[in-house]
Amino acid sequence: MDWVEEAPQRAPRRGLRAAFLGRGLTPRTRAMLWLTLLFWLSNFLILSAGILVSGNGPLAALVAMRGLLTLFGLFLCYLLHRALDRWSGPSFRSRVLLAALLAPVTAEVFAWAAYFATTAVDPSRIGTGFSWAAVISTLSYWTWFFLAWAGLYLALGYSYDVQAERLHSAELRAHAQAAQLRALHNQVNPHFLFNSLNSISALIVEERNVDAERMVTRLATFFRRSLSIDPFEDIPLEREIDLQRAYLEIEQLRYPDLVLAIDCPPALAHAAVPALILQPLVENAVKYGVAASAPPARIAIAAHAEDGHLTLAVSDSGTAPAGAAKEGTGVGLKNVRERLAQRFGDRQSLAAGRTPTGFTCTLTMPLRMLS
Repeated sequence: MDWVEEAPQRAPRRGLRAAFLGRGLTPRTRAMLWLTLLFWLSNFLILSAGILVSGNGPLAALVAMRGLLTLFGLFLCYLLHRALDRWSGPSFRSRVLLAALLAPVTAEVFAWAAYFATTAVDPSRIGTGFSWAAVISTLSYWTWFFLAWAGLYLALGYSYDVQAERLHSAELRAHAQAAQLRALHNQVNPHFLFNSLNSISALIVEERNVDAERMVTRLATFFRRSLSIDPFEDIPLEREIDLQRAYLEIEQLRYPDLVLAIDCPPALAHAAVPALILQPLVENAVKYGVAASAPPARIAIAAHAEDGHLTLAVSDSGTAPAGAAKEGTGVGLKNVRERLAQRFGDRQSLAAGRTPTGFTCTLTMPLRMLS
């Protein structure tokens, strides 16, 4: 049972030490605590210096009295802090109004305490009789003192409120961007699945059941690989190309004449790219280039680096009419363009257009290598 008796004795000592050192306090509260301490400490030093310079009366008693009044002033500021924190509400204007009402009242309480304390220690400093002029002068001094403290207190609190609001806004923007990135990434798989199911359906209609079964198996393998990717993490370029190669192996069951050409220098194998960023481009190349054109068909994926940027190009040899090619620049290219903009801002580009040998999509992003 010893531990039961020791716990209540140790906890208060740790709490007082932490409070005295400012531990366990928020940065806002700690800053306001130091503001108040420095405010009253400077006031104590200035008034004590004035007492010592005058050389009249019981100097030690007057300095000690000034120290007790400083502690009393700190207590009153603490009460003001609690009142502003509890009753002012979230509006800064309401805090200012409450501070303007309470500061003069607190100043009058402190001024009368200082008057009676000084009278008790050294009556000669007050004079031979009661003087309203002295009272008004003392009240004015302490009123402006407490108003000055309240003004700095409110200004400091306002600066922390603005900083907290900025951090909150930044967090909201980050969450919104993350949600949009996740939504854009999640559009890839349904879009791809729709195209793949169309391909499987076409094979079944053509009574190519063996090829349809192989496509289903390869489709399951592809989804197992792609769904394990975190949309917020970049992947090596070689992995991205392997995913596209796996997809085109599925499409080669439907288009046996389809040839894939990959030009990726070994030095760029570990270049960082957003996961499945090429998927919509490759799908468009198959759907609107290969499927809409007479064989033979060819799809090329090329990568090169220049001036700190990575450039990826997806080309097809399709000879479809311009209208058919243009139809492929809808959901797929829009998805890629928005993902690049969200990820890299103005440091990216996406261009798509017909070439003498087919259709090419070229995207550019900052070059960054993964370890």
